[in-house]
Amino acid sequence: MVVGFNINFREKKTFVARILIFKKKEKKRASPNGAKTCKPRVFLAHRRVLEFSFSFQFDPHSIRSIVKPMKMESTLKEYFGFSTFRPYQKEIIEKILEGRDSLVVMATGSGKSLCYQVPPLIAKKTAIVISPLISLMQDQVMALKQRGIKAEHLSTAQTNSNAQRNAENGEYDILYMTPEKACFVSNSFWSRLLNTGICLVAVDEAHCISEWGHDFRVEYKQLYKLRDVLLNVPFVGLTATATEKVRNDIIDSLRMKDPHVAIGSFDRKNLYYGVKSVNRGSSFVDELVAQISKYVANAGSTIVYCTTIKDVQEITKSLCEGGIKAGMYHGQMSNKAREESHRSFIRDELQVMVATIAFGMGIDKPDIRHVIHYGCPKSLESYYQESGRCGRDGIASDCWLYFSRGDFGKAEFYCGEASSANQKKAIMDSFMAAQRYCMQTTCRRKLLLEYFGETFASNKCGNCDNCTNTKEESDISREAFLLMGCIQSCGGYWGLNLPIDVLRGSRAKKITENQFDNLPYHGLGKDFSANWWKTLGFQLISFGYLVETVKDTYRTVSVSQEGAKFLRSCRPDHQPPLLLPITYESDGNQDKKSTVSDNIAGSGHDGMSQAEAELYKMLLEERMKLARSAGTAPYAICGDLTLKKIVATRPSTKARLANIDGVNQHLVTRYGDHLLQSIQQLSKQLDLSLDGAVAVEASQANNNCKAYTITKQPKDLSPAKYGAWKMWQEDGLSAEKIANFPGRSAPIKVNTVLGYVLDAAREGCVVDWTRLFNEIGMTQEIAANIQAAILKVGSKDKLKPIKEELPEEVDYTHIKAWLTMQDLGMSIDVIPSSNQHAEQHCNGTEESERATVTHLSEEPCKTEAALFDDSPRKRQKVELSEQGSGPSPEITEASLLDWIQSFRNGVTLSDILKHFNGSTEATAIDLLSYMESEFLIFKKNNLYKLM
Repeated sequence: MVVGFNINFREKKTFVARILIFKKKEKKRASPNGAKTCKPRVFLAHRRVLEFSFSFQFDPHSIRSIVKPMKMESTLKEYFGFSTFRPYQKEIIEKILEGRDSLVVMATGSGKSLCYQVPPLIAKKTAIVISPLISLMQDQVMALKQRGIKAEHLSTAQTNSNAQRNAENGEYDILYMTPEKACFVSNSFWSRLLNTGICLVAVDEAHCISEWGHDFRVEYKQLYKLRDVLLNVPFVGLTATATEKVRNDIIDSLRMKDPHVAIGSFDRKNLYYGVKSVNRGSSFVDELVAQISKYVANAGSTIVYCTTIKDVQEITKSLCEGGIKAGMYHGQMSNKAREESHRSFIRDELQVMVATIAFGMGIDKPDIRHVIHYGCPKSLESYYQESGRCGRDGIASDCWLYFSRGDFGKAEFYCGEASSANQKKAIMDSFMAAQRYCMQTTCRRKLLLEYFGETFASNKCGNCDNCTNTKEESDISREAFLLMGCIQSCGGYWGLNLPIDVLRGSRAKKITENQFDNLPYHGLGKDFSANWWKTLGFQLISFGYLVETVKDTYRTVSVSQEGAKFLRSCRPDHQPPLLLPITYESDGNQDKKSTVSDNIAGSGHDGMSQAEAELYKMLLEERMKLARSAGTAPYAICGDLTLKKIVATRPSTKARLANIDGVNQHLVTRYGDHLLQSIQQLSKQLDLSLDGAVAVEASQANNNCKAYTITKQPKDLSPAKYGAWKMWQEDGLSAEKIANFPGRSAPIKVNTVLGYVLDAAREGCVVDWTRLFNEIGMTQEIAANIQAAILKVGSKDKLKPIKEELPEEVDYTHIKAWLTMQDLGMSIDVIPSSNQHAEQHCNGTEESERATVTHLSEEPCKTEAALFDDSPRKRQKVELSEQGSGPSPEITEASLLDWIQSFRNGVTLSDILKHFNGSTEATAIDLLSYMESEFLIFKKNNLYKLM
């Protein structure tokens, strides 16, 4: 098998290669077409690689299985700035490159678009993307261009007359089209584009295909016709919201053959969900304006979704009068006005967008911090879709829904949009689900996830209003008995309104005609308002005591089996306790009713010092200046989360900037010099040192690695923790030895011991930090990753969300150690550098890195050279026949590239210095920094890898 080579594939699977190194003892095996793989010999002389060229028949699949993952990862870093894929992405991309149809159902913000953006960059063919809205296409094209990707759209908004001809000639990596354009463009266009190469057809927002979906589009139903023209081109359907019925409809409608189906989690962990019942009117609007003013003061954009154009206009007017830069977007505006409003919002010239649901899919802005729904949405799918515009960059954000009772009477209006009985039923079912979400008194996230078929094990998510606000419970057994008994006595053929009217003593015609005024329940509930009884009814539905059924547009409520069981246990004078949460309406005290939320997600600077928070604000302004000069959106230059990582590390060179997750090649080459200059100047003003070293007060800086003993046990430290600390600190035992100490009745976990040591440090027992860092493998890079994860999560109260944002090799002990350091005011400078750890890690590996040298006339050597998936630390032991023969190799760009491509897992600085022992460390570091900035190599987890 070839280790380093330049390949030119031929149609007949014959290629010419410039061979650098081989791995011998490759077993012969038949390829799918009958050709056999090559078994070359290894010829190395005086530690120099012999280069030669030849041709042979070869099974390309074996080499592609190695090359493809490397190409995928290097493409990801070069264009998107990330060193690792998110869950499902890599597998989906591989299936697409294999030519397989795929259906991708993943939450908004989980990286669906990357699944169709990476393949064309690898295959060097055009990807066709069908998108429902022109504004959405324009946003995505703008963002891709800022990544150095050739992208364009074909639509009525396209002003470039040469765009279609350029597309036919294959000049674009990604070409966006509306479904109308894709269906009605001439076959000659597709034929010419097929000749230049099409790698996939992606159907974004694919739920629009299904009449069972919440946003059915007739034009999407015609997309199957493209399959007759684009033979052997894989189709990819992508959506964030699709029930099983909708998923099957998408597969059938697009005529997918054995598709790869990837269904990710619908859980948007960074989003806070909240709902409040409000009284519509000027007083609520005034409070809403005051709340949005707080949002604006903390940066980040806000969307307010309204159900009517009148609401859009009134709220926009109130916001503008309150000094807030707000725009509006609705169907009665001209195309030009909508485009201008949309463009201003995207470029942060507007702080708030007030819109109807027409704005739902038409926004691709990742830094929206707050989404407010003013009115109950028409479906839970549309609510998930619209609220999903929030926090797409992963930073903590919130979604609030404010509804009134009048919103629930719009079922018939929404059903009027239906063109079939099936669609009418789908609309009604979806509207009822949205109504249940509004009235829910238990975990909202659990309801959302289970609606989409995802199991949520816990009953509390800890990130919605019902889980974070402590609700008092009240025994409403008598009232529940009255309502359920009345519903049962009325036959269960009515909605909630009629039984409630009976309870409140009404003598309306419908009641007297059915003789319901003679029921024993008549008039027994007149002490409570109709809304109070409706709230109780929805709670009983939520807890399974009542069942709501829909037929056509009519809803009926009946007693469930659980409710019947409760009624059987009741007597008129006694009912068993039934505890339900008290809501503002069920409490009957309207004065306690809060109209808007005090929660402001994503506004804090958790994990940032005051100086770093100030630096972040300054860099936001610098980013805005760059965006205005480039005529683009600030987020297209650099996302908020990436900017926070830049603030945390404060790079001094292009190489360090390029190594930050989220920084791509285009950002480094086009804006790198300006960013580095700004970081250097602003950091100096704020007394912040560069390259991740946080400036601290002199007194704090002295709290470093000095080791001394506290003989007296701190008051708040348990004997077990104090004892473990003494054994580790005073006796010098390792955590592993302490965990398995013979005197223990049973061993404990090593991480538990380390946690005890850290707890002792918090209580004043100063530890030998250098020793601790070496024992747990703590590096400055790990600390920077943890700090970035804390910034993304927005809180350090819980460790699990932080751990989920970190690489697998970073464990809870690393996180606890970093948090302890922060609490003690310690600097990151006391943590050993990555290179120090790498050198210690590589001690004793010199013998394992020796290579066999033979003469050309000798038999093939019996040892193996390292292949792609081996790092120098994993090589097999080999022997050197002429140790030290030949001159010491010096490091150059060409020699390093030739050598480093042999190691798929990368090499450390120590490995490089040992191999190129004719060069100094300073020379090697300078060259590595230059090659990182040029994106020839990249650094991940202290390992240098080939792009």
